[in-house]
Amino acid sequence: MSHFGQKLLELRKRRNLSQKELANLTGVSPSYLSRVERGERNPPHPAVLKKMAPPLALSEYEILALAGYLSTENAAARLPGHWQDMVADPALDETVQQLGPLTEDEKKGLRLYLYAIKLQRTTEKK
Repeated sequence: MSHFGQKLLELRKRRNLSQKELANLTGVSPSYLSRVERGERNPPHPAVLKKMAPPLALSEYEILALAGYLSTENAAARLPGHWQDMVADPALDETVQQLGPLTEDEKKGLRLYLYAIKLQRTTEKK
């Protein structure tokens, strides 16, 4: 099994997606995904990988780096510094990965929570 195929299998299972479900979302056949996961095929074309990213809770840069189209340093360098600091914390990064994509309501709630943290810091400094 190739490194990419193994990671694809792990990511797909972590998101509780069948090969058929991921195939339907990306426009490829389940048998093709099976061959990729077993290392019998090279990583898919970048256009297909970009379609795979959201259901696997990855950014386009992350999946392209995982497939070898970008270096991981290049993908990480595209993140602003404050995000790099956050994902450098393994526990926080793992929590965010397990959480997966957020709904718009969840994003709104997260923004409010982060704003509350900022207000608390401001209040404590006074």
